[in-house]
Amino acid sequence: MEPISCVIFVKIYKIARLRTEAAPAVSRTLFVLLILSASMVAEAASWRFSPSLELSETYSDNITLRPAGQERSDYVTEVAPGFGLSADGRRLDLALNYRWQGLYYARDNERNSAYHQLGASVSGVLVDDLLFVDGNTSYRQTLMTRGEAVGQGSIASTGNLQNILTTSVTPYLRRKLGGWAETELRYTQSSVLYPSRSDRDSFSNGVDFRLTGRKTTTRWSWAVGYRAQSIDYRAAERTGVTTRQGDLQLGYRLSNRLGFNGQVGREENEYPRAEGTSASGGNFWDIGLDWQPSPRIQLSLGGGRRYYGSNWRLDLTHRGRRTTLSAAYSEGLTTRRQYQLALQLDDAGQPIIDVDTGLLLLEVLPRDEVYLRRRAQLNYSYGTRRSTTSFSLYQEWREYQERRIDETVRGAGVTWQWSPGRRVDFSVGTDLVLSEYSIRPDGDRRLAGHASLTRKLGRYMDTRLEARHTRRDGGSDYTENLLSARLTLRW
Repeated sequence: MEPISCVIFVKIYKIARLRTEAAPAVSRTLFVLLILSASMVAEAASWRFSPSLELSETYSDNITLRPAGQERSDYVTEVAPGFGLSADGRRLDLALNYRWQGLYYARDNERNSAYHQLGASVSGVLVDDLLFVDGNTSYRQTLMTRGEAVGQGSIASTGNLQNILTTSVTPYLRRKLGGWAETELRYTQSSVLYPSRSDRDSFSNGVDFRLTGRKTTTRWSWAVGYRAQSIDYRAAERTGVTTRQGDLQLGYRLSNRLGFNGQVGREENEYPRAEGTSASGGNFWDIGLDWQPSPRIQLSLGGGRRYYGSNWRLDLTHRGRRTTLSAAYSEGLTTRRQYQLALQLDDAGQPIIDVDTGLLLLEVLPRDEVYLRRRAQLNYSYGTRRSTTSFSLYQEWREYQERRIDETVRGAGVTWQWSPGRRVDFSVGTDLVLSEYSIRPDGDRRLAGHASLTRKLGRYMDTRLEARHTRRDGGSDYTENLLSARLTLRW
């Protein structure tokens, strides 16, 4: 298996180079670490290679997502071979998934296109009890311009998709200091690259140090840490982002079920922001509690103060015999770059649009600048022996620091899944996303409904029939109805 692993790593390395000046530093680091990992895995590991093939035929009554009266229908044939490769070794774990997607349009051959979708992650031990490494890379498609038409997958011929490559490498040292503490020092180098728009490329370097107490004979716990990150953009006119933070954390366990925690520290941030805004740094504090009254209920709650105001957080999970309820709330500064780094691929190789809900193809891209993100999320599911009903609801507030623009995004989704037999699954659901902007009087409303029937034809083969409806009002108005039949082979 060693030759196969090396060939795959070389392919990743070639993709990562891309024609940028700063990218080779990231790609070379990733390549060297992966080669070291390959040599370790080749010694003794459990390998698994899983090829796959997807064939589908899709009909859309509005393939270009145009307004009423300008629709154009088309049939799209999709051929998507792929494979998964994983290795589980004593010193390293590796997972890689690749998918090639070819799209062929019956009525307009000039729209024929091909996409590559790749996701890979590696986690290894370079030196026992001392030096470790984590790495991941992805190559997928994302929206080119916010506010433009968003189709059902990549078959919509709108010209609003572009390729994006993300890489991240984290070598780190971890060492126990006797029986009283453990120290960890991480260095992370990452990149977000756009092959067709290199002026949007960005690169970052970050350091994270933490010293944590290890004594288990006391109810008290403690940790001190420092982290710093710098983000640089390829475009000369773009100003970089720098963040630095030092903190002290203390915790006290009243019992096995209840504990309190606190944090104090100072942060200094440098990023483009509008004139007249408050300072981008200062002292901060936070207090909270962790409560687990029963094995089925977990609650983490806290609040404090940062330079931009109050800062609250909530994480609640309740698991019943047939139900699962989760609620979460978080606040903090982030960027579109971090949003792109967090995105993953779904089982079909398509980008999962919303990181928190997993709702597909209803992306509301944030603006490309630093923004304050406040998000509330509620998920509920009810299951029986043959069916599962899922409900999700969220609202996100975005306050952009440079242009003083406010944005609110609300979303809801309902899905019902039914399995009348071992080989048959039926699913029906709907998703709604509403977005409002302080600079636009009209909002953006997108509603999507879907129904699908999946039938397993054997151990390696299944078929899927699916119908989707999408309607958008505001921004780019259109309606699309889509029917597809898909055959999937997995070995």
